[in-house]
Amino acid sequence: AALSRTETCYCSKWRSEFGTVWGWLVETKLNWNELEGRVEAALAMQSASEDFPMLDKLLQELGESTVVNKKLKAELSQRLRSITDSAIAKVASDDEEEKEMEKTAEAHRAMCKKCEKHAATFRFILCDHVCICEECIREELPSAEAFEALMERKVYAILPGDSPICCAECKKPAVAIAQTSAE
Repeated sequence: AALSRTETCYCSKWRSEFGTVWGWLVETKLNWNELEGRVEAALAMQSASEDFPMLDKLLQELGESTVVNKKLKAELSQRLRSITDSAIAKVASDDEEEKEMEKTAEAHRAMCKKCEKHAATFRFILCDHVCICEECIREELPSAEAFEALMERKVYAILPGDSPICCAECKKPAVAIAQTSAE
């Protein structure tokens, strides 16, 4: 009863006016710290190709949050690019071995899982399925320029932020698509 008769101090007025906003700021800061902690922990680990989806999800969370940490975003993007690059390098090193295997498997070539009309000649990187033909991959890629780049370089990297392209066989998102043989 005595408190109700006393004049409110400046601090009490401030707290009653900004208390809910202050609580939101404290909660947001805790969420930011938690997200940054998960990103830093992921970056501290050695990353393998199977970590790509988790790292990509963290990058998306960083982008969707209001956290302004350009260094973490850049490091996470670089890690994703390095995983993609190593997957592409693996494809390139497997090229010679693959050519030998293709000679023996030519008669048993799998058909495209999408149209079931043509031979599958493109490999989805991470799942390693060869299951889509040239006509269908042309439809899957975001542009004619992307298709031309794939045909020229024999590989097309799907970078973080690009629209996902999923394997025609297992439906998992790919990090790159590689041509297995020249048509």
